[in-house]
Amino acid sequence: MFFDDQGPVRETFHSLKKRLEDAGIPHIFMGATAVNAHGHRRATEDVDVCMRSADLERFRREFLGPIYQAVAGRTRRFMDPQTQVAFDVLVSGEVAGDSRRQREIRLPEPSEAQLVHETPVPSLQRLIELKLVTWRFQDWGDVVNLIRVHDLDETFADRLHALVRMAFLQCLDQKRDEDRTGGEH
Repeated sequence: MFFDDQGPVRETFHSLKKRLEDAGIPHIFMGATAVNAHGHRRATEDVDVCMRSADLERFRREFLGPIYQAVAGRTRRFMDPQTQVAFDVLVSGEVAGDSRRQREIRLPEPSEAQLVHETPVPSLQRLIELKLVTWRFQDWGDVVNLIRVHDLDETFADRLHALVRMAFLQCLDQKRDEDRTGGEH
């Protein structure tokens, strides 16, 4: 259902997107939504959206209570009571990924968004940088698949922040290894 643009996660995404647009709250979708927009089909159980700190406060004032619910113990996680799907709000300008490993790459401003299938998401280059600084297997797997979908090679590394170039090349090697062995190890 997810890939047919149906189901509770897609319903939450569409209603959140429309509410943010109607309210004029600048935002940029992240995570699996952005990965899917860039051509790698991946299912997810939640939605990730990024906005400025002041806009998060406005979101809380306008939507928390009557439309969305707070999730206990998670200050920026909310629940759509209609679908029972959670979504996380990331804050633009904060350190992206694992802040113990890096402090240079920051979460994007909504103004950086590019529209892909009418959805504001990071550019492919920026999305790959953001995925690589998490140092999580799922995110690096997304990068391997984005490399595959877009037929990226070593030259793409030159477009990336110096901090993540080697990680990108590792993902490129992984993709080539998978292609060579048919995904078997």
